[in-house]
Amino acid sequence: MRIALLSTSDTDLLSARSSGADYVFANPSRPGHQTMAEVIEGCDLVVGRILGSPQDLCSGFRRIAGTGVPTVVLGGEQQPSAELMELSTVPIGVAAQAHHYLAEGGPDNLAQLHAFLSDTVLLTGEGFEAPTQIPAWGLLDRPRPASDLPRVGVLFYRAHQASGNTGFAHALADAIDATGQAVGVPIYSASLRAAPDELYAALGTLDALVVTVLAAGGSQPATASAGGADEAWDVARMAALDIPVLQGLCLTSSREEWEASDDGVTPLDSATQIAIPEFDGRIITAPFSFKEIDEDGLPRYVADP
Repeated sequence: MRIALLSTSDTDLLSARSSGADYVFANPSRPGHQTMAEVIEGCDLVVGRILGSPQDLCSGFRRIAGTGVPTVVLGGEQQPSAELMELSTVPIGVAAQAHHYLAEGGPDNLAQLHAFLSDTVLLTGEGFEAPTQIPAWGLLDRPRPASDLPRVGVLFYRAHQASGNTGFAHALADAIDATGQAVGVPIYSASLRAAPDELYAALGTLDALVVTVLAAGGSQPATASAGGADEAWDVARMAALDIPVLQGLCLTSSREEWEASDDGVTPLDSATQIAIPEFDGRIITAPFSFKEIDEDGLPRYVADP
């Protein structure tokens, strides 16, 4: 059975490709997916996962659902979106379990998502396994330093670790090692918001931290503006680390696009990687990684050579 996975999360698509399952995959936020309309509509089932609300769904989702092809619609956050799941044509329990597979992520879970939907919706009887839980945070394997140098953390999303897209984090850690003055320590985490105490305890052993994830205090700084809910933005645990925290910019454009642009970073990157992280008190640095497109049309973070 062929399943179309349309996700605004590139790590979902990278994991689907690595899973070995029969997926057609595309990012609906990019124009290229429109050229695949005939292939997508020929699939046995369609899974859509987007960041946003039902209003952000492209017309293609509704058109496909109208053809009678089973459709699963999910939100792109770790927490499920009830209003998006309600647009699914499969039972809500099936949609909720599909979200669980994608929220955990990684090739193994994407392979089992394919098996789960094939078995429960398409009735293939092939069987499936429950989602495998991936640790909320962890350290990448690195050569053990020979000396007791200061340790600089490189914090990035768990989704990159799950999909195997960790080269950019290793590259920055390598550059830190190459100075001979410090040791790079790549750390992955699902998020800094509501992160476990164990992660903050590990961060507290570092001498400095380069962060590539979204702000820890929240996602809407406007709610913490004058006259608003000041307590809505809480960075107490980050401040308690009492170490320099720098924002490492992983741009959503390619290096060629960035270099040719008079504006520097895109409005999206300016908001999510410069303006909002400043509410956390982070020191804004320079771009060190870019999104480059591979031969399958999938982007991955690539460190600046």
